[in-house]
Amino acid sequence: PRSISANMESKRKWAKYRSDFPPLRVRPLHLDLHFDVRDERVVVTQAVTLRNETKEPMATVEMDAKNLIDLTVKRYHTFSPLGDVKNGGADFPAHVQSFKDLKEVKAVDVQKEKVVITLETPVKAGAELVLLTKNTVKPTANLLEGIYYDFTLPGKPKTMITQCQQYGFQRICPAVDRMSAKAFYTTTIVADKRYTNLISNGDLAQGYYRIDEKTGSKIAVYQPSGDRKEIKYYNHLVNMASYLFFLGVGVYETYTKTLEYPDGDTIDLQLLSLPAETELTKEQRATRTGHYEAALEALHASVQWCYLSTGPEACEHKSERSRIKELLVVRDALKDKVAADPKQAGVAEELGKVRGELKSLISKWTNTGYKYTGQTYREIGMQNSNYGGMENVGNTTILQSRLAPTDLISDGAYMYMEAVKIHEFYHNINGSQVTGYSPFEIWLNEAVTVHMERKRSAEIFGDGHIRLQQVARAFIPGTGPLATDSGPRAMPVEPEGFNITNELITGMTYFKAPEFVRMVEVIMGDDLFNKGLHKYHETYKNANATSIQWIEAMENTLKEAGKPFSLKKMAHGWLKRSYHPHVKVSMTYDDKDKKVVVSMTQSGFEKIKQTMAPEEKGGPWDIGADFKAPWTFPVEWALVSEGKNIKEGTYIMAKASESFEVTGVSAKPDFISFARGFSFFGTYTVTTATTDNLALQACTDTDLVNRFLAYRAIAEAEKARLVELKATKGQDLKTADVSKEYRKAHAAIMFDDRLQGMAKALICMEPESVDSRPDLAHQYWYISQAKTTMLAAVYDDYEKKVLELFDVLEAANKPGPLNKQLHDRALKGHCLRLMVAGTSAGSDKKKATENASKRAQALIDSAFMSDRIRGVVNFLELQEPKARDAKIAELKKSWGTQMDSAEELIGCISSLDCDDSHDIIARLIEDKMFDINLAGHARRVVRNWAHNRKRCILTKPGLEFTGKLMVTVAKVNQMSAYALLDAFGDLNKFDDKQKASMIATLKTALAGLDPAKETSMCNQIKRLIN
Repeated sequence: PRSISANMESKRKWAKYRSDFPPLRVRPLHLDLHFDVRDERVVVTQAVTLRNETKEPMATVEMDAKNLIDLTVKRYHTFSPLGDVKNGGADFPAHVQSFKDLKEVKAVDVQKEKVVITLETPVKAGAELVLLTKNTVKPTANLLEGIYYDFTLPGKPKTMITQCQQYGFQRICPAVDRMSAKAFYTTTIVADKRYTNLISNGDLAQGYYRIDEKTGSKIAVYQPSGDRKEIKYYNHLVNMASYLFFLGVGVYETYTKTLEYPDGDTIDLQLLSLPAETELTKEQRATRTGHYEAALEALHASVQWCYLSTGPEACEHKSERSRIKELLVVRDALKDKVAADPKQAGVAEELGKVRGELKSLISKWTNTGYKYTGQTYREIGMQNSNYGGMENVGNTTILQSRLAPTDLISDGAYMYMEAVKIHEFYHNINGSQVTGYSPFEIWLNEAVTVHMERKRSAEIFGDGHIRLQQVARAFIPGTGPLATDSGPRAMPVEPEGFNITNELITGMTYFKAPEFVRMVEVIMGDDLFNKGLHKYHETYKNANATSIQWIEAMENTLKEAGKPFSLKKMAHGWLKRSYHPHVKVSMTYDDKDKKVVVSMTQSGFEKIKQTMAPEEKGGPWDIGADFKAPWTFPVEWALVSEGKNIKEGTYIMAKASESFEVTGVSAKPDFISFARGFSFFGTYTVTTATTDNLALQACTDTDLVNRFLAYRAIAEAEKARLVELKATKGQDLKTADVSKEYRKAHAAIMFDDRLQGMAKALICMEPESVDSRPDLAHQYWYISQAKTTMLAAVYDDYEKKVLELFDVLEAANKPGPLNKQLHDRALKGHCLRLMVAGTSAGSDKKKATENASKRAQALIDSAFMSDRIRGVVNFLELQEPKARDAKIAELKKSWGTQMDSAEELIGCISSLDCDDSHDIIARLIEDKMFDINLAGHARRVVRNWAHNRKRCILTKPGLEFTGKLMVTVAKVNQMSAYALLDAFGDLNKFDDKQKASMIATLKTALAGLDPAKETSMCNQIKRLIN
């Protein structure tokens, strides 16, 4: 990075700009790493081969280094150069063997975050040098970067894992710690014999494995090293950025399955689980094994899917793909038979025939989807991390609570488990093999990967439902992607700058950016999109790419297909500025000419205040784009009559106002289904739609997302009306105030047998927000009462049907696989939600309380965690404080003994909506069950409390507690505290008195933080205050 004077740096808005990531002056080619691991410290020795990338002799080498103890640097003066190693193939062991003539480097300047090494003999332009560094690292349990401690059973050596995204590697040893500094690695680990697994990137080195005679797999062979043991890995095939490095030592339960591709090539899939926390019976052990074997099967299916269903030919070979999937099941069953009894007559021959047919079928492909290049791909359970999963090359770490479909995993966590498997595996090609050039391209690594993850999830759970779930997430009040994109902390997908890279791990990266990728796919069409993506992956294989280079690869694909389209300016509008369009749509029917005219006007762009930062001038985004230009996006539409599409198409909107005609329409359509499937990231209003139109659309639109949005339009209008009524009258709302139209619309969705249970629950779920009325968005108490009253009114009208539906679903509740009753559990949860609303706003509160308490109590004893969570939260909220606290104490004894259930109980307690919620959470934080060092514990508390904006912002004790919680959590882990800032999203909408209180709280929190240590949090609080 370029040098910046202290005076200049003090004036910078951000710590890092794109200009801080110039071309490398020195490039690492190979790192020969040696880790001497002991419980209290790790000694790291590296021989790193570097190349001078400048055109001048180099006398000093700058390397990134943070908190390294007892650092020494030496230099090998004699060695065999590596030469061009970008695509692998070099003899790295021979290169290391050639190192000679080692001498100490005397001029080593260890600075705050770097080490400057002055060479006695400069390195010529383009020449290589080899440095030998040695330092000590002392892991901690709360700094989740570099090497840190993870869950360890008593009496066992300490589990240690690494997290190197984004700058963790420089906490391990001196490094050129840049995404563009891709290199090859040799890693040796020496550690306690009691560890079951010593792991790093790459394949086992020669002399450190044996071949399993039955499977052909390579089994680790640990070599003795004094009173400890040693293992060595070669990551010599595909170079990688340092943020993808992984080291893990621990006592794990290891599960292995061999995956055989259709062409016969094999790899091993491994799942490393943290050990059980208590002694298990034989039956419990068998159940646990079944859970982790099921997780391996899920991983196996996703890896095969990636090979068969992605890549440039993903839209081709439909019949062959279908047949291959059938044969894979047959082949694997035959393999099991052969393994059980190799002498069974005819089985081996049949297996050979099936394999032959599979090879013949797969030969039809010129290019398949991604195929793993290593020997073993692992998923490793971890208890503590800022991330749900991390794609360390060949060694994906995943939260233990999301690793397998156990009895303690909720339905949402199970769906995440399926998604994270393909997400992290796809990173092997998108993020690892092709890596973004700098942190400004984190969105690129993630967005395309999320897009593929969504495709896989749609295949597992159903496209309509998965898309509905994504759209519902977009509209989460306060902390959802649409809310944060227009809030005071909004940052563009690719911002002009940042302070720490964790600021880039947001809903913009993981939601808005994938929506941009999806829009590009809609414009290009599936086939060309897949081919463009393949072009990108091939062009930048084993290298780095910028955002513009990805866009150009897609643009060039369109041009070559004779369909030129400028994606650059479209991308600028979506990636380089915050906010999103709101479109007003009207549909008029011309009976004479039998045509429909659709008129559209987009807004939002005129509010944008961003301009190009001086630091970005001359950079890749200096393309002459107007920051105040309208957005470009696809509108997928259909005209619907009697539940059928009579006309449909896609229109690309790029101007402030546009219209299009649809001819040959014999009669006026019931309605227009606009932006189907949420075809652009934003909102819209059909100005010509009446309440009757919306009610009909909510029941008959062929697009599930627009059924959701039509219903939401009815509910939002009703909620806004009730909020204004409450503000005008100043008295409590009653169910009689709720319109019949809303009640009927809710019931029509809820009791529609054509919809699956999760869709019904998602559509009917009533958030504490009024998205359609920004002027009312900050009236949290009124909104909450309106929401509860609306649900209570539905319960009053349909009490018998709601109770019967719940009881029928609960009677069918039987232990079994998680995916079998997902829909029933979601709908059952909504039934309970209606009952609970009736307890505080219904016409017969006592009866509603009896019904809700009885059924909530029943759910607590369910075999499924999602039922138990719903049961616990609702049951506790219905109790008086003394009984509630007694129940919490009882639950701690059963749930608090295991890491997964303890985290869920923390989530339940911190989500309670009571007058003393802040006191409940304060006591929870002091409880021995809660560990603030665990990001999962802190995140649950922070997010749940931040979501309860009426209490955390609009009550004096709540606001005071919010400030204290912000400081307490941020001092341990800034990333865990970020969600509290989102609670202040409507700051500027409040009156002067409330606004002053909120700013005072932020200033008090700021005063309690250390700008040198909690830099990101301090800067973001300042942004809110200013």
